[in-house]
Amino acid sequence: MDQSIDAVRVRPAPAGKVVDWTFRMKETGPTLWDWTLGPPDVYEVLPIRTPRSTEKSRHIPVQAHCFVTGTMLKLESGLEYDLLLMLEREPGSVWMVPQPVRLGIKHPGRPRTIHTPDLLVLDSAGEVTIWNARSSERQDEKFHAQSQATANACRDAGWRYSVFSGHSRAKRYNLRWLAAYRRAMPWYEAARNELRDLSSRSSATTGDVVDADRGSGHLVSAMWHFVWRGDVIVDLEHSIRRTAPIAWATDPSDG
Repeated sequence: MDQSIDAVRVRPAPAGKVVDWTFRMKETGPTLWDWTLGPPDVYEVLPIRTPRSTEKSRHIPVQAHCFVTGTMLKLESGLEYDLLLMLEREPGSVWMVPQPVRLGIKHPGRPRTIHTPDLLVLDSAGEVTIWNARSSERQDEKFHAQSQATANACRDAGWRYSVFSGHSRAKRYNLRWLAAYRRAMPWYEAARNELRDLSSRSSATTGDVVDADRGSGHLVSAMWHFVWRGDVIVDLEHSIRRTAPIAWATDPSDG
């Protein structure tokens, strides 16, 4: 068949534009937001929809306790849970809302479509970030078009936009392990000085902490808590074994 290369080449979708934002507010329910009134109070924003699993679903919804909000959050996938854990470790995170808004996007010459980002995060500086969680292999042409439209709309609103594509296998499971030690226990602060001394030594390892624990478990559990907080630094990109180097952070780090 006589056909030029240009005729069969896959062309990128035309850039879209967000034409409306719909928030579910505590007092009014779903509300088409008028940005001339300024941004919504994110503490009053509720999830615009509840993730559900069907026979055609690619993901299984997750219900996770969020230590930032002190509530249970319904997430759409394990990848969103990994995003939640990553952001919970950020000292500045003060509020989170999953499935926070429904965006109406209009592409040139095409019908209006709907996009629901995965997570809204407010930090202590008052900055709001809208997040999408999507693995790299699933970031197709449609997703990139939605992302560009969402990023442009967030910029116009004075908000930020970011995409989370996931961690390495080791970091994903390390963070899920550390999440079990998020809650501060009474003996953690009492163990701080000993942990700081141990992890400040040259060539210190997790095995040194295990040996110093003397079997009671208080020092080891405190170590995991302070790794979660970022006070004790461990390379989370590799399996944490007894030989894993540790160090005490001058300032909390994300590991």
